This record gives sequence, C-alpha cells and structure tokens, in this order.
Amino acid sequence: MLFHKILRRFAIWASYLAIVATSIVSILFFRIPLNFARASGTKNIPRQGSGVLFLANHLTMWDSFLIAAAAFFFRLIFYPSEAFVNFADQNNFFTTWYVKILLQLLRTEPVARRDQATLMRRFVELLNKRNLLIFYQGTRSKNLELIKSGPAFAIRNAKCNITVIPVYHEGINRIFSRGGPKTQGIWRWLPRNFFRRPTVVFGEPIDFSDLKKIKNRRLSTQLINERIVRHITTLEKSLHAHNAVK
Repeated sequence: MLFHKILRRFAIWASYLAIVATSIVSILFFRIPLNFARASGTKNIPRQGSGVLFLANHLTMWDSFLIAAAAFFFRLIFYPSEAFVNFADQNNFFTTWYVKILLQLLRTEPVARRDQATLMRRFVELLNKRNLLIFYQGTRSKNLELIKSGPAFAIRNAKCNITVIPVYHEGINRIFSRGGPKTQGIWRWLPRNFFRRPTVVFGEPIDFSDLKKIKNRRLSTQLINERIVRHITTLEKSLHAHNAVK
C-alpha cells in the first residue's frame, strides 16, 4: 500500500514536470520568440481544473500544443490542474514505450478508432475530473462542417455542469505538415517553416441547456452538432472579417 502511494505521488510530480516543461517549450516555439501566435478570447476560458470542454478544429498533429500555449500561457506552471486531457490515435502515436510514457504524463489518452463507444463514455468520465480538448471533426480536415457525434454525446450525458468553449485556429498548417500515412518518419514531426504567426480564437461558452432537454437522442445529437459547427464557423468568419478591416 505504501509503495503504491509513493508511486502515485511520483507519477503526479512527473506529470507536473512534463506539463510545465512542455508548456514552456510550446510558448517559446508558438508565441515567443519563433512564431508569435495570436490568441484572442482567452477571457472566455473558465479558470478551473474540471468541467471545461474545448471543441476545436483539427489541422495538424501539433494542434493541441498550440491551443494549450494560447489558452494557458504560463498559467500551467502555477495551475497544472487546468491542463486539458487530449486524445491521440493509438496506432499513430502510441508506437514506442517512451512515447507512451511521455503522452501519459501529458494527459494524452489513446484512441482506438474502432471503439468509439468506449471513447465517448471516456469523455463523460473525464469531464467530471479534468478539462478536455476534443477535435470535433474526428480527423485532420479543413472542412469545418465535418463533425463526429462524440462531443454531442459528452455534452448531453455529462454528469457535472460543464462549460463548452468553441475554438477556431489557423496558420499552424504553414508550420507543420498535416501528418498521416504520406508523411512517415521523423519528417512528420519537424517544422517546415518559422515566423508564420498562427491564430487561435476562443469563443464565448455555448449554451446547450435547451437541446439537452430533447428526449429524442438522434434529434438532440443533430441539433447539438449543428450548434457546434455554427459557432466554430462564426469564429472563422469573424476572424477573417477582422483581418479584412485591418
């Protein structure tokens, strides 16, 4: 029993150190002094360690690091509990023992593409204990209207009061490749460019209280998905309109 307590305490501290180190590296790379990422709407993010669900579009394998650097800046050094859990394809990322250990320390959960039911239940379970980042498209894509049902399931079945923050980002695909089967080897992990200034926008929390009352699950899921897509596309249009005025 004592050994397990010591081991658990060690794991907590190892996770903290990994999160802090990764946060500093991400800030140095994405914000200062290499790429000067722009972040807006961070005031919409609740400062709490659980029940916050970030829903973002997905462009590259490094999106979660950009979003974390934009959302938390140096806060994770002092408030590591705010770090969100994110998810990565089991066959694509969890390939070696040392990568598995690192990803676990960084609160990254493996995703088995053929077992979506288990994944959706895991969303609900984790929201009670952590913050979550879910790429709502379910894959890397520029199509913002593509959406999987996992986020809707988590929103409808969450056992705690959650805050859903829509996130739109762009520009990271000019730094890193999209990834995937055609970019095997070490090159898939390395940046192609610097000083590209990606942008991350955090929208106001989305209210789903009216849609969660709908008893027809299929209809409820459809309407929740439509609302998610509408908010993300609105963030995109607002950003482009702002840039056009400038």
